[in-house]
Amino acid sequence: MYESFFGFKEKPFSLLPDPGFLYPSKKHYMALTMLQYGLMNQAGITVITGEVGSGKTTLIRKLLSEIDDDISTGLISNTHESFGDLLQWVSMAFDLDYKGKDKVAL
Repeated sequence: MYESFFGFKEKPFSLLPDPGFLYPSKKHYMALTMLQYGLMNQAGITVITGEVGSGKTTLIRKLLSEIDDDISTGLISNTHESFGDLLQWVSMAFDLDYKGKDKVAL
């Protein structure tokens, strides 16, 4: 459709952000550097925040595409109503058994 009209080789917009389309602004580069620093120093949790559409998920996907396969990572990109929900998502991200467990067990 519009790809040929604008001369695009592929669709620039999709349901999942594509790190190949990350605009490397100074702020994005700084955020990526801080995320890489967190990984290198084995930070337990690293959080990135920003306005909707500012490139957070695309930046994270860029980072995940560059790290070694022997590093365990979990991506949680949803908001959660309760702490128990968040613990279940963390467990799910790391392929841990979470079904039927309460907050204390998680």
